[in-house]
Amino acid sequence: MNTTFRTLFTLTVAHDYYSDGCRDFDFVVPAGTAGLLRNGKMIAKVREGKLHVIYEADDNGAALNNLSGTRLRFGINLLNPLFSNYTEFAIPTPLYRNTAAAGSLDPARGVALTGRLLSHALTKATRPVTVAIGDPAGQLLQTKTITATNNRSTISFDLSGQIAGAYDVVESYPAETGTVTYYLDAELVQAGAFGVVEIMIDNGFYTLPASFTIAFRARQDTLKYYVVATNYNNHEFEQLSVSDDGYAEEERPRINFIKVLPTDFTADEIQPEMLAQTGARLALFKSQALVARQEKARKKIQLSKNGDVLIKHLPQAGADKANADMVIHISKL
Repeated sequence: MNTTFRTLFTLTVAHDYYSDGCRDFDFVVPAGTAGLLRNGKMIAKVREGKLHVIYEADDNGAALNNLSGTRLRFGINLLNPLFSNYTEFAIPTPLYRNTAAAGSLDPARGVALTGRLLSHALTKATRPVTVAIGDPAGQLLQTKTITATNNRSTISFDLSGQIAGAYDVVESYPAETGTVTYYLDAELVQAGAFGVVEIMIDNGFYTLPASFTIAFRARQDTLKYYVVATNYNNHEFEQLSVSDDGYAEEERPRINFIKVLPTDFTADEIQPEMLAQTGARLALFKSQALVARQEKARKKIQLSKNGDVLIKHLPQAGADKANADMVIHISKL
């Protein structure tokens, strides 16, 4: 009997900052998942930033060991320390699962990674408070009550012997409740994982491979050009403008700029004394709307004087910049 490998599912990280795929992440395979892959005669491979899980099949295409209903865990590790400069995200440690629909990921849920000893900081000073922790199946594990008599700000739970996964800690106060979700996985804690992915294998994956995508959106900024002009008289300086003349060619929305003089700078702008030396003139040209960051600079955002182009392609914020502030120096002999 011949055996072949077929795709069970793929997991891609997408980011609209990039024009040719996102390679900012790697994948971590915890020991428990590695064991399940072996038992299921499966292999996890990473190619060009995409995770491929394949299974061994017989001549008829049937899996040699069907693991439908089994949960596979993966960590995602951030490789690019500049990621936050160009990415919009509000969840510190995202958990992605396919619970609502087998073939797609649920919206990310924020968790806190923990090892076997879970230390939970109480979110409010109100007492009494009853703190309960439930396992990934929703079963109650422990409850503890903190009163004014035995008051403390943190509470610990020993999760030794418990399975890896999401644990809800519920605080019940006299007038309200709150929940914090922790994810138990000592290996991912040690790896410093950025996030966690849980994929429940559906039987349908063996006939129609699933394709999962984690999508990140580019950060949006006000594009600002501080133009510092030396040896320009008032009339010449007033003729300066910044315009977007590449939008039609690149088939994208046009970016419109407004001119702001130093007297109208706000606290969000670089202050004039930090930019212009004595005798130089300064103006800010900033986009009227927020502009999404992108790896490839937009063409023909131009600095002109009375219609004559001085700089054909103005620079734009790269991954190394935390904002979109650009300082442009021009001088006339």
